[in-house]
Amino acid sequence: MSPAVISDCYMRSLDSSINFVANVPNDAWGNDTPCSDWDVKAVVNHIVYENVWMITLFSGRTIAEVGDEFEGDLVGDDPAGVYARTANEVKAILYEPDAMTRTCQISSGPVSGTDYAKELSLDTLIHGWDIAVGSKQDATLDDYLVKMCMPFGQAIADSDGYGSPAFKSALRQRGNPVHSPDSRLSEHGPRREQTVQYSPQHPYPIQTTRI
Repeated sequence: MSPAVISDCYMRSLDSSINFVANVPNDAWGNDTPCSDWDVKAVVNHIVYENVWMITLFSGRTIAEVGDEFEGDLVGDDPAGVYARTANEVKAILYEPDAMTRTCQISSGPVSGTDYAKELSLDTLIHGWDIAVGSKQDATLDDYLVKMCMPFGQAIADSDGYGSPAFKSALRQRGNPVHSPDSRLSEHGPRREQTVQYSPQHPYPIQTTRI
């Protein structure tokens, strides 16, 4: 998959999650989500955390330089506004011509902007769905985006260093990666993306996505 397609998938995932976050009802921020131990606001805080790390690492800073700057509550009393702002900052970076060829220093070592964007696009898509489910929205995901992101999920299933055992097992056992519904997703409508049942572990050393 070309860097341009990966960048496009990431931007579409951001747009999808921006929409879900913007439509969270005022009384739903404390609702449970498919991410165990995280309510809706906590999931939004997590993807804001991912956004600010992306912005920072694509700008050339290192994890050591940042330290614990991004720990704690990043969204305050305006989670939707903070998420939209940081997501749009990420999109602005993705529009820069050299974004996919940059080198980002993540915890496992240097990676290309393309590889980093690939991981984040899937995580952003998954967590947008988590937020939609937790806040009782229609959580249907765009068919094109799901089909394009599924190969990323399969790569995680085949890797040794990324993703939880449950996430990998579900991907390996799936017959058709796009049109193989599971019971949990079917409770929320005609969705076909078994990948969104799980959330891969976060690639950073500071905060870990809970499964």
